[in-house]
Amino acid sequence: MKIAQLLGQYLLQNKKMQLEGIGEFVLDNFYENPFEHEKGKIRLPDNAIHFVPDKKTPEDAGLIAFIAGQTGKLKSLASSDLEDYLDIGKQLLNVSKQFYIEGLGTLFLDDHNEYDFVQGNALIAASPAEEAHHKKYTFKKEERPDDISFEGGYQKRAKSTVNTLRRALIIFALVLGLTILGGVVYYFTREWQFNKSQPTNVLENIRPVIPEQKSANADSSASGADSLNTFLQTGNSYKVIIETSKRQRALSRYEEILKMGHDVHLSTTDSLTFKLYTIITGPLADTARSRDSISIFFGRPARIELE
Repeated sequence: MKIAQLLGQYLLQNKKMQLEGIGEFVLDNFYENPFEHEKGKIRLPDNAIHFVPDKKTPEDAGLIAFIAGQTGKLKSLASSDLEDYLDIGKQLLNVSKQFYIEGLGTLFLDDHNEYDFVQGNALIAASPAEEAHHKKYTFKKEERPDDISFEGGYQKRAKSTVNTLRRALIIFALVLGLTILGGVVYYFTREWQFNKSQPTNVLENIRPVIPEQKSANADSSASGADSLNTFLQTGNSYKVIIETSKRQRALSRYEEILKMGHDVHLSTTDSLTFKLYTIITGPLADTARSRDSISIFFGRPARIELE
């Protein structure tokens, strides 16, 4: 006789059964509720089996002795057979599949990754003692769709609104999780590709701004006045500083503005902080207007720097 059939017989006889690493099954209200009896087999009443999940449940010595007695094997071999059977069931549960125990019902993992149990409606082969004890109870057998056997020993679970809702919520959670994961992967992949596409020779075109050395005897105020007069007379160009930022930010903005079709340049004095600027050619009277226009366009306060 198969291990699965012996589990149902043992619970029917002992009213309590422990499955190692899974939990405890208790037969409740067995004699108070009606049941079906036919040709040496018993169908348990609805909600007759109470299941208490506990992954630390030890081996049931009584169950081992019962299996050994029914199969004629040594207890060590009976224990090994039961362990193999339960290991297969745990493997099914760990990959979110159902573990059907013939005559009892179906084990599965709930939303909290804990074992849960739904009682089935299959018949259990009763021992002679149980058959004699319950022989006085007779009920008309009704055809049940859950009695249909399926390949692999699994039983079709009864449909319920709760199970349908639970399944829909699980599917929704999986889809949502995959969508979020896909968005995160796409974001980091795009950032990586963007950084990889940055030209490696951008910094090579940046020349540090080296202040011109002034003569020790030169008068600073006179020099400034001469520069301003020269600027006013010749209409030299001047820089409009769009922003000053660190290397990565400056390179990124440099590429963006170039792609927009604007003439933009980079400069640095210490290779850490970079100025992003454009060059305007025109009279000094237009510097304020140029600064304000560029500030509005780029959304940052620009400033003027004379060449």
